[in-house]
Amino acid sequence: MSRILIVDDEPGVADLIDTVLREEGYTVAIARDGIEGLQLARGWEPDLILMDVMLPGLDGGAAIRRLKGDPATEAIPIIAISAASNIRRLREDLKLADAALSKPFDIDALLAQVDFHLSRHDAEEG
Repeated sequence: MSRILIVDDEPGVADLIDTVLREEGYTVAIARDGIEGLQLARGWEPDLILMDVMLPGLDGGAAIRRLKGDPATEAIPIIAISAASNIRRLREDLKLADAALSKPFDIDALLAQVDFHLSRHDAEEG
């Protein structure tokens, strides 16, 4: 089953996404900041990353730029997640992300994005 990395510093949000994805059969890991997210992306090699934009230390936009600029992680699909009020202002930072979702998000919309990007990623690797 696919491996999904959640990078979010809000335990309530990360734990909710974790529970939903595990119920769908995915293997999940959680990073609480951008640096930990980069380390897990390189070491654990997820099939998809859900990246909060507003993170302590290294923010999600900078983490996305680093991941997409690294040959070891550039092909991993990244869905950026941010509060609706921030997402338009951060549009420049999110250009490298494969998709973006606004918080609060609908669980079905999240799962649809996850399924779409995992199937597209599998097709490109296949």
